[in-house]
Amino acid sequence: MERTGARYVMLGNLYGYGHVDGPITEDLPMAPVSAKGEARARMWLDALAAHEAGRASVTEVRAAAFLGAGAVSTFTLGIASQVLAGEVATYPGALDVPQCWSYDVDVARTLVAAARHERSWGRAWHAPAVNLPVRELTERFAQLTGAPTPRLERLDRAALTARAVEAPVLGEFVEMLYATENPHVLDSTETERVLGVRPTELDEVLSATARGAGFERQPGQPA
Repeated sequence: MERTGARYVMLGNLYGYGHVDGPITEDLPMAPVSAKGEARARMWLDALAAHEAGRASVTEVRAAAFLGAGAVSTFTLGIASQVLAGEVATYPGALDVPQCWSYDVDVARTLVAAARHERSWGRAWHAPAVNLPVRELTERFAQLTGAPTPRLERLDRAALTARAVEAPVLGEFVEMLYATENPHVLDSTETERVLGVRPTELDEVLSATARGAGFERQPGQPA
């Protein structure tokens, strides 16, 4: 990057902010409270230092938990397929506090817009997001697909620790409970105002997520 003069558009997430009371905006400092957050913050701060030293042009697009046909997230792994099958769905966190969700297509659109805009460099941008509790998001997903009334189970620290014995990846969620057990609301006002990228309608996002989970709308079924 420094040798070629290429501009660097990074894709990041919200881990580096740590615990935030109130909407998460791009001007908040990096204040990680997890190992994953430390890694994300260091990546950005190193890139920003290179930018400020004139060695590179960098910007970062930060996204929330992914939704979409190709997304991998707590919703697509533990909820979407299970709801469609009428099975118990699980979520590592509180079910009724606002959480933020980014459509993978909107994230891609934001990356492209940031790469093309002269005002984007030397700062971060937030991909558009919808802020909804996971229970409300799950119920809307079920209504849209005609699935049975969803059964949603909360995985707290004890449950995650116990299940991690057989599925070690679940242990990785423990240090992130500060985000999923408390309101986690993303503000993308600046992205919408400056870059012109606005969030896709939620029903379209959930329809894409359902297709990714194997859902096929039957003839005559309402869209």
